[in-house]
Amino acid sequence: MKKIIAVHLQNDRSGNTLVFRQSLETLAEKEMEVHLITNRTGEMPGFLTGIPGVQYHYINYSERGNKWRLFFSFLLAQVLIFRKVLSLYEPDAKVYINTLLPFGAAWAGRLKRAPITYHIHETAVPLPFFRAVLYGSAKRLATHVVFGSRYLQSQMSFPKAEKHVIHSCLPQSFVQEAVLHSNHGSRKTVLMIAPLDEESGLRELLELAALMPATKFELVINAHKKEIDAYFENCQMPDNLMVYGTQLNLHPFYQRAALVLNLSHVENHKDTFDISILQAMSYGRPVIVPLSGGANELVAHGWNGYRISGHYIEKVRKHVEQLLQNKPLYADMSCAAQLVASQFKPELFKQQVEDIFVEGSYFTTSRKKEQLAEVLLYPAALQEYIDNSRN
Repeated sequence: MKKIIAVHLQNDRSGNTLVFRQSLETLAEKEMEVHLITNRTGEMPGFLTGIPGVQYHYINYSERGNKWRLFFSFLLAQVLIFRKVLSLYEPDAKVYINTLLPFGAAWAGRLKRAPITYHIHETAVPLPFFRAVLYGSAKRLATHVVFGSRYLQSQMSFPKAEKHVIHSCLPQSFVQEAVLHSNHGSRKTVLMIAPLDEESGLRELLELAALMPATKFELVINAHKKEIDAYFENCQMPDNLMVYGTQLNLHPFYQRAALVLNLSHVENHKDTFDISILQAMSYGRPVIVPLSGGANELVAHGWNGYRISGHYIEKVRKHVEQLLQNKPLYADMSCAAQLVASQFKPELFKQQVEDIFVEGSYFTTSRKKEQLAEVLLYPAALQEYIDNSRN
C-alpha cells in the first residue's frame, strides 16, 4: 500500500480546501494510506474534517491576530510540519502539499528524497512579503505541480517539475442538490462569496450596492463575524446589503441569487477559477467575473456571463441591471451556465488525480480519447473563437 503524506495549513471552508478534500477522498478510495497534517478547527468544521480513511496529525496554527502574530504562528507551523513529515516518512512515500504555504513539508520531503507534489490554486498568500520564499522553495523542490487553471500555469514557472492542470469540480452531493433546487427560491438577490481580503473586491461591492438601492445584495465572507465587523468598522454600509460570515450551507444563498459576482483584483490576486462561480453556474446562475485570471476560463462574455473588471463598477451595474430586467437573455445565459458547469465532472477530476498518484502518468493514451470537447470544457476557448470570428 502506497503512503501519501498530505499537508494543508489552514483547515477552513475555502475553495482550495474543498478541492483538496476531493483529492484526498479519491486517494483514500483507491486504498492508499493517506496521512493528513493540518490544523485543528474551532466551532466551525473545515472541509478537511472527517474524511473517511484518512489519518489525521494536527498542528497549532491560526491566521488570526496582527501581522507579527501571524508571522510567528506561520514559522512555528513550518517547524511542526517539518518534524511530522520526517516522522511519518517511509520508503516510497509521497508528499502532497496544498497551496504554496506549507514549505516546511517540501524541505522535509527533499531531505528524504521523496516525490513532492504541489497543488496550487492561487498566487496570493497571507504574508505577501514571504511569497518569494514560498515560491522559490516550491520551484526548487517540487517534482510535480498541479495547477487549478491553465491561466495559473501560464503565470508560474516550474522548469524542473512535471506540470499538470486539473480544473476543480464540485462534489456530487452539491451538484445533485443544485439540480433539484435550481428553480427554487425567489432569485431576487445579487450574491458574492469572497475571502476577507482587500483584493477580493469587497469595497467595490459596497459601491455597487449603493448605486443600486432597489436591488438586494448578499455578501458571504470566509471569516468570523468579529473580523468582518473590524474590517467594515469605518465603512458606510448600504441598507440593501446583508453581510454574512463563514457558512456551513451555501445552498440557500444560491437559491435566492439571480446572479453571482467575482470582483477580485486579478492584477494582485491571481486566483484559479473561483469555486463559488462554478457552484453558481451549477444552479444556472449567470456570473460576472474579472477580465483575466482563472475565473474567466469558465465564462464566455455574453454567453453564460460577463467578463468585466471590478474596477469598472458602472459597467458592472449596467450588466447586472440588464440581466435582472431582460428575461429572455437571462434564460439563455442560465442554460449556458448549467451546460458549462455540467462539464466539470467529479469522475474526470478523480481520474486525473489517480493518474498522478496511482499510475504515475498523467492522462494515459486510452483515457485521452475520453476528454471532453475543448470549447465546452473551456469557455475561454469559445471566447477566443468568438473574438476571432468578429475580426
